[in-house]
Amino acid sequence: MKLLQLALIATCVASGYAQAQEAGREAQAVARLCKADAQHLCSGKTGQQLQQCLKSNQAQLSANCKEAVSKLPNAPKS
Repeated sequence: MKLLQLALIATCVASGYAQAQEAGREAQAVARLCKADAQHLCSGKTGQQLQQCLKSNQAQLSANCKEAVSKLPNAPKS
């Protein structure tokens, strides 16, 4: 029984790690593809504020940036 619990915990940890890596790759893609859009529309914003600004201005984004932003996960509600 303890072996099963350990296996389940290991699976959850591995899954979380994979999701974190994917989120990191998506954020890097947004940074690369949206650099000009971010400077023009969201000057001075970083991190979550920048992501929210880009999402709020999707209609004005370049095609590549718009696609990258659409793949970002939604920010958690607080």
